[in-house]
Amino acid sequence: MKQLGAALRAEFPIFAHNVRRCEDGHLRPLCYLDSAVSTHKPQSVINALVEFLSHDYGSVHRGAYQLSVRASEKYEAARARVAKFVGAGVAPEQVIFTRGTTESLNILAHGLALSGLKSESRIVIPAIEHHANLVPWQQAALQADCELAYVPLVGTHGIELRLDLAAARKLITTNTSVVSLAHVGNVLGQVNPVQEMTALAKNVGATVILDCAQSMTCFAENPFDWGVDAVVFSGHKLYGPTGIGVLVASRELIDRLPPLLTGGGMISSVSLEESSWASGVAKFEAGTPPIAEAIGLSAALDWLEELGRTRIHAHAAQLASEFASGVSKIPGIELFYPGTGAETIVSFRHNALHAHDLATILDGSNVAMRAGHHCAWPLVKILGVDALVRASFAAYSDRDDVEQALEAIKKAILVLK
Repeated sequence: MKQLGAALRAEFPIFAHNVRRCEDGHLRPLCYLDSAVSTHKPQSVINALVEFLSHDYGSVHRGAYQLSVRASEKYEAARARVAKFVGAGVAPEQVIFTRGTTESLNILAHGLALSGLKSESRIVIPAIEHHANLVPWQQAALQADCELAYVPLVGTHGIELRLDLAAARKLITTNTSVVSLAHVGNVLGQVNPVQEMTALAKNVGATVILDCAQSMTCFAENPFDWGVDAVVFSGHKLYGPTGIGVLVASRELIDRLPPLLTGGGMISSVSLEESSWASGVAKFEAGTPPIAEAIGLSAALDWLEELGRTRIHAHAAQLASEFASGVSKIPGIELFYPGTGAETIVSFRHNALHAHDLATILDGSNVAMRAGHHCAWPLVKILGVDALVRASFAAYSDRDDVEQALEAIKKAILVLK
């Protein structure tokens, strides 16, 4: 069985190419602690992309010649691979390829605004969502002239950082049509009570949408077993290529939703007077789809499942816990970390050093962390800060990363003094 951590980095060319001589004169490895924004790609994924582009590339579903036929077969095989990855009982006919989680959520929000929402409807989402699962619902509420209600956060520090289920029970009433939430938060790393929220939504007949952008890399459970209606995620957070996302939905929802994009490939007929749409997932894949990216994603899922998502989660969560323990002991640091042991993300700030400045200084020690509002402005405002630094851990992370990062943070604070 493959080892996680530093031993795995030999499969990732990015690490060998980014050893740097730092400002203090020392040669330091890349300490990449920004996997929540995007993971690096193993050689097997790179090879799959090169192999397909070199030998089998052709536009799909458009040609009778061999290249197009082979490309179409591989593209549809990738769709079947994604269905298997999501879980038992999920069919390829439920898998829509998009450009990313953001587009997937826009398809859902736009489609439900046109097909399911009325002026008396209510949409319920957490107030702490990534903009990708907040802004589309704001637009849907405006489009349908209906209500958008927010589930608040309990607490602002420590282990109390969680969704307020008591408030959710009051908000998810009989007029609620949609409940949409993230499985795992992208700033706090909290694992949301998806099963409880889904049960509340289903009791009133609401459609449930689950943003799994941060969870698919670590959690192996099939979200459809919890009763959700649609799941969305992105390939680039799953050790796969950028430019590809996935929307998996119930057949009923696929049939009901209108397309977001129109054009070639998604029609059944076109005249100068009117057009009609293809059925099934083709309705949502206008234009030339992300063909090579789908092939790369399929290879990434093979690689990921060979390692084991449960193993990766335990590994990354342990490192996050060790980092949180170490950084909390540094004077002036304020943690924003639930600390349940399930998180693979740790967010923090220094009370006298701006998050952007801290991240810039850390880069001088070849430590890569993201700083800012993390596409979650409402959450940052709720927490009462202007920006946070975020450390996120993955399969290739190691205790050496923890030590290098802690040393760099201490050094950065000394620079301030």
